Amino acid sequence: MHPVPVRPARGLAVVTTVAIALNLLVEAAAVFVSLDLYQKIGEVIASPLDFDVAAVTESAELYDFTGILQGGTLLLAGIFYWVWLFRVRTNAQALAPHVKQRLGGFWLVFGWIVPIVSFWFPKQIVDDIWTASHPQQHKPGGLVTTWWVTWVLAVFGSNLVARFLIGGSELPDLRNAALVEMLVFPLILVSGVLAIVVVNRITSLQRLPRPVAPYLN
Repeated sequence: MHPVPVRPARGLAVVTTVAIALNLLVEAAAVFVSLDLYQKIGEVIASPLDFDVAAVTESAELYDFTGILQGGTLLLAGIFYWVWLFRVRTNAQALAPHVKQRLGGFWLVFGWIVPIVSFWFPKQIVDDIWTASHPQQHKPGGLVTTWWVTWVLAVFGSNLVARFLIGGSELPDLRNAALVEMLVFPLILVSGVLAIVVVNRITSLQRLPRPVAPYLN
């Protein structure tokens, strides 16, 4: 018996977990900023001749700043996640070469950003990695499905926020964006927490002992 030639992924999993958690903290802070902006714009709409212009401007600027932080921390988490994904994908192929990885390495990154296929390619990739990583090649089941559904819904919500911000220039548009952002946060939170669980579960599965065939000399 020889050890399966896999590279450690625990360190990458920890860094990815921290990056996702950081993004979730920023997203949580953004909810309070969105609530403040929503209320202040509501006051403007209710009393257009009697409102604090400076307060509304300050809230809008803070909203813009948190938007930058949201995008930056999401990108950071995405980069670490992709590095982790490449590592565990390589490990999965070494651990169970007989388990088919349905998509090529190109799609580990571009599967997330190419229109249409981004709705199911990443889940297929994670499903295959999970199956190959499990000592008995068990499929992931509801955990990965729940993570993916909440992620897709959160992306739809975030796109709706962007449409309000880009497509409209009136205060009601900005107020609607803040409202949708607050409504989408639970989906972002659930998908982020489940992403952390999936990352660490796959990493743990790859560390489990399994019978391997001896190498031929």
